[in-house]
Order: sequence, then structure tokens, then C-alpha cells
Amino acid sequence: MNDDLVMIGEIVKPHGIRGEVKVFPYSGRPENFKHYERIVLLPARTESGADIYKVIKSRVQGKLAILKLEGVNSREVSEALKGSTVWLKKDDFQKLEPDEYYWHQLENFQVITDSGRVLGKVTGIFTTPAHDIMVVTGQGHEYMIPVKADIISNIDEQEGIITISPPVGLLDINK
Repeated sequence: MNDDLVMIGEIVKPHGIRGEVKVFPYSGRPENFKHYERIVLLPARTESGADIYKVIKSRVQGKLAILKLEGVNSREVSEALKGSTVWLKKDDFQKLEPDEYYWHQLENFQVITDSGRVLGKVTGIFTTPAHDIMVVTGQGHEYMIPVKADIISNIDEQEGIITISPPVGLLDINK
């Protein structure tokens, strides 16, 4: 895909007979789909390229988002979309408050400790029931750093550097 898109989920199955689809959101926040006017789908089972769909309606069902997409009006059509990855143009994300970030904005940032130790770069972020976890890879190690205000002491967007204050033992359990 291109650099203007971010993968945000996957269509897991059709819903009902009128063409709705169930989407598993990678963020763990199905309510976010209520803010998206259009999405890009990359089908899993075809050789065709990505298609843009207007989101007509969105609602939450448990951990999934149920979407009604323009032009998808039958179960057969929604069944064909099963397995498609869901992408969003970066410009279509909601604006955030100062000191809030989307995961994709932090990827490849350098991570250092407040004592100056370079840990590596952010290679991924995932969510857990307790909090998000930042995966930092470098120096032959992979560190799992909780994304919490008491651990992340500074994010320098200009330099692409995240400074952390790890609690005693955090970096040792990640070796």
C-alpha cells in the first residue's frame, strides 16, 4: 500500500442480509469507526486493487464495528469482502489533542532512557486490557514498553525521539 494509508482493521464476516460487514478494529476501539466517512478495502481473495467505500452507517457490537458501506447491498457482496483489510487515509483520522498520538505517528521513533541509553526504534504498538504496549527493537533486543504517562517522559516530534523513565527491572525482563 502507499504511505498515505494506515491499516486499521479487517472484515471478519458479513452481518445480516442487507450487506453490512463486521470489522475487527486493530485499535481495539470499534467506536472509532463512527468518525470515518470513507475507508479503503484491500480484498484478501482477489487480484484486484484496493477500493474506496463510503461509510453509510457504523455501530458497535461488542469488540466489533458493524458497517454499512455504499454499494454493498446484499449478503453475497458482503461475503466477498470477508478477509479484506481495512485502511484509512492519514488525513481522515480525527484531530487529536496536544500530547495525543496515533500509533502510526510513533513508528520508527528512536527510544532512549532518561539516562541516555539508546534502546532502539519503535517497530510496533499493540493493545492489552491494561494499556498499550510499545515494541522497541534495537541493539539485538526487543523491549516491550508500557505506553503510560509515568513511563514516557517526553516525545520530541521534531527529532523523532521518545524518552522513557523505565521502572527498575523493566528493561531486564525484556531481555
